[in-house]
Amino acid sequence: MTILAIQGIRGGSGATAVCASLAWALAQTGQSVLVVDFSINNLLRLHFNHAWDSKEGWASALKLQQSSPPIISCAPGIDYLPFGFAEKETYSLIDEGLFNQKEHQPDKLPGFLAFLSSNDYQWIIIDCSSTLSSLNELSNSLADINLILLNPDVEYHVLLKQKTFPLNSYFLINGFLPTSLIQQDVSHIWQQSLSNLVPVILHRDEAMAESLAVKKTSGEYQPGSLIAQDIHQLALWCQHLDKQGA
Repeated sequence: MTILAIQGIRGGSGATAVCASLAWALAQTGQSVLVVDFSINNLLRLHFNHAWDSKEGWASALKLQQSSPPIISCAPGIDYLPFGFAEKETYSLIDEGLFNQKEHQPDKLPGFLAFLSSNDYQWIIIDCSSTLSSLNELSNSLADINLILLNPDVEYHVLLKQKTFPLNSYFLINGFLPTSLIQQDVSHIWQQSLSNLVPVILHRDEAMAESLAVKKTSGEYQPGSLIAQDIHQLALWCQHLDKQGA
């Protein structure tokens, strides 16, 4: 089982849509995947045709003291686990649970996150966008691969210089528009200077934005679209990296 965590340098990087689409692409190649939402925005579920007003998720299960969170099967090879509707009181429960576990049993996960040690899947993908700092720290420590999404513009280039990243981080260009000269320039700089830049570029494609409107992943919504093809190549790269022992 390989854990892959996905996040952007800042909000709006497209991490949630990429998580859902990558899970779909991996499943299409015969891999089994559990996708977990760590984002307090609770949006990942919508790419899997989840009810708009549903409140279920692993964080809301923690608040209700339910023994096991509701893992949901949506397609062959793909299960997902929403974050759920939660408020600050639940965030405190998560922070306290992680702090106490780190203090007393640092080699184990707290019971409410036991699903992260499941051996029922070949891949566990975690959406780490807009998450709590405690969950972000945990995902960074657990992940075999950390994918950091970069939108090719000057702001991202500056933020890239200001932040530090886990050693097993790989940088992925997302939302690339070939007709933009500034994006061409920034992407060229990164290709020349970033040693862990993923050799796949995700192009800007309306199919990605539209897929959320119809509550599907981009690959399910428009399998022949440019972004679906990009994500397929990303899935193959992830499997290749995994075989190399990332």
